[in-house]
Amino acid sequence: MPALPPLPRRLSALDGLRGVAALIVVVHHVSLLYPPIAATYMGGQTPHPGSISWWLTYSPLKLLTAGPEAVIVFFVLSGFVLTLPLLNGRPFDWMSYYPRRLVRIGLPVVCSILLAAALALLVTQNPEHARSSWVAATSVYPVWIERFVANLDPMAGDFALNNPLWSIYWEMAFSMMLPLFVGAAVLLRRWWPLLLALAVFAVFLGKDSRADGFHYLPAFFVGALAAVGLPRLRAVGTRISSWRVGWLVWLVALAASALLLISTWFVPAGHPMTSTTLVGLQPLAALGLIVCCLEWRPLGALLSLQPFQWAGRISFSLYLVHVPIIVALSYLLRGASLPVVAGLAIVSALGVAVLFYWLVERRSHGLSRWFGKLVSGTFASRYPGERPGSPAQPATRSSEAGAL
Repeated sequence: MPALPPLPRRLSALDGLRGVAALIVVVHHVSLLYPPIAATYMGGQTPHPGSISWWLTYSPLKLLTAGPEAVIVFFVLSGFVLTLPLLNGRPFDWMSYYPRRLVRIGLPVVCSILLAAALALLVTQNPEHARSSWVAATSVYPVWIERFVANLDPMAGDFALNNPLWSIYWEMAFSMMLPLFVGAAVLLRRWWPLLLALAVFAVFLGKDSRADGFHYLPAFFVGALAAVGLPRLRAVGTRISSWRVGWLVWLVALAASALLLISTWFVPAGHPMTSTTLVGLQPLAALGLIVCCLEWRPLGALLSLQPFQWAGRISFSLYLVHVPIIVALSYLLRGASLPVVAGLAIVSALGVAVLFYWLVERRSHGLSRWFGKLVSGTFASRYPGERPGSPAQPATRSSEAGAL
């Protein structure tokens, strides 16, 4: 078997994949300005066969607007990159991790809700004047302090001010349960085929019964299990790359993973059980994309180019700010054509995301590290014999924010 090449300290390919996924989420929400596309999610008249909206929904072009599917990629990425630092054999400071994680995600989230509330106050969001059913459902009218407070409480389930925050709830839930997920993945790693099958069944069960915990949390576990089994995955990847037709195998694996991720859109109406079954396979499809990015060198090199790295760097900020901007512009430019509004929304979201990254997210990095050290140091000084360990220095790292 060929020797495994050293794994880089920074998984640049995964940063690029995160950036691509974030851009897809933005395009997805912009596409929901178009009533026929919004109707595929919200109900109503769906796209006519052969129309542009139909091709963007029921063909492989759906990859360009596959927002919910891209979130599953985020979840698997989070499970993967948050688990890796725990597997290097060094002590890990849990007393620092929890407050650090809370500040790292919580501060940008609160600031994004403030931004959304400010936009809702500046631009009236009357659902009667909405461009599409999605815009109407995402509008906040009128804006009251009670609604703002409700959006700060994830348990309230009210994400009207900033719709993408529903996924941050599950991101934080996984972050708090990280020891359980990693412990299960390590202890049961020999039975990884059974664990993957159970994860698929759990997602199927969650989707079928509308139990969101079963629907979304298994994706994080798939990522954690992949991190635990990374040496095995890399050995298989290195073997495939050594074949003369290895590039073709990787190309097929990449295409198959991408199409499996959006395969629910190819199921004819009237086959809900088939569609639900395919939803259960989405975490495996996301894992396939991650393995291709890590092990297929041409793809990894492509995603390591500066534009993709830039998108990955601001991906969390872009994820947090884009929907309030899209909704506000859809009302502010009611007289403009949809292509004009869509183009301005994308450009504006990218510009605001850059500012948000420099003004909020980067500062949350430093503040989270300071707060984590403060909590850990205080605990160590008061209970010197019970300190859980010193911070791990991961052999391989990605963004501390995980996938988001």
